[in-house]
Amino acid sequence: MPEANLENLIKKLHATQAWKHKYEIKTISDSILKHVQLVDGSPVELGDDAAVIKQDNDYLLLAAEAVHPPLIDNDPYIAGRASILANVNDIYAMGGKPLAVVDTIISPDIAVSSEIMRGLKDGCNRYGVPIVGGHLTATGHKAAITVCILGRAKKILSSFHAQPDDILLHVTNLRGSFHPGFQFWNCSSHLSDEEIQRDLSLLKTIAEKGLCDTARDISMAGILGTALMMLELSGVGAQISLNRLRQPGIRSDKFFDWLCCFPSYGFILSVRPWNLTNVQQIFHEFDISCSSIGKVTEGSKVDLVNGDQTALLWDFNEEPFTGFSSSSVPLLHEFKEEQLN
Repeated sequence: MPEANLENLIKKLHATQAWKHKYEIKTISDSILKHVQLVDGSPVELGDDAAVIKQDNDYLLLAAEAVHPPLIDNDPYIAGRASILANVNDIYAMGGKPLAVVDTIISPDIAVSSEIMRGLKDGCNRYGVPIVGGHLTATGHKAAITVCILGRAKKILSSFHAQPDDILLHVTNLRGSFHPGFQFWNCSSHLSDEEIQRDLSLLKTIAEKGLCDTARDISMAGILGTALMMLELSGVGAQISLNRLRQPGIRSDKFFDWLCCFPSYGFILSVRPWNLTNVQQIFHEFDISCSSIGKVTEGSKVDLVNGDQTALLWDFNEEPFTGFSSSSVPLLHEFKEEQLN
């Protein structure tokens, strides 16, 4: 990575709109977390990529994503496709397989609605997920898209399971390009439908093989923001090295964009050291980057390292990032043991 003053870099990260949106979650989490959420008597942990609903022999996964409004204005078709991509990634990040989606479309007219719907349909065809219902309003309103997705998993990858001494991994495809108008790393359009579904299914593979129990889909908060959300939920800290973060062949002035971008394929994993080699081999077999970027630590502090510089990225004891944490659900310990059996 290019030489950078860590203090300035951290201030710049804190000021990004994507991180500010994560802070806004605290307003909701402060009230929601006062209550234990139960489904059929089992607690549901709040704050993960998808809600985990325990069944007799497996788990249902339920998630939803809204699309960045400027993207809808710029290209309704791509926005429709992106909404499916984001939801599918959430399910695979939990170790699951998508089953079906429903959508809500609000648009100024039928023409825009049709473009959004075309994008939704093509996205679903690409990932092999059917649209089974939804809602449409096309009467002059500002365009908005929300997609909800249902999935199923045998073994769970969660943001609640990171442990001290785990190795943090950054998983992505380095072959791709930036969207010209948004911080989006397109690293899957060169793949066939079968190839992208295969690559996503690798998350399910490592979960079912027992090689990993902790993962999170890289969101609009970027690589470091996503790592913070996972660490906060697990109640741990970390030391993350920018020098070990692999990046594509981009100009040095694009490094900050790389830190903050939303990739079409990107995940943060927390892996026990003895499983590191096996996990990396599974991704490397298909030319997917799976690089070690740091180590999970005890405590509440997340430090950022660049060469001989070290600076505090976040301290959860001083300020929550989203407000969701492992201490939020009183019945969490019992549930975690069930998930890992």
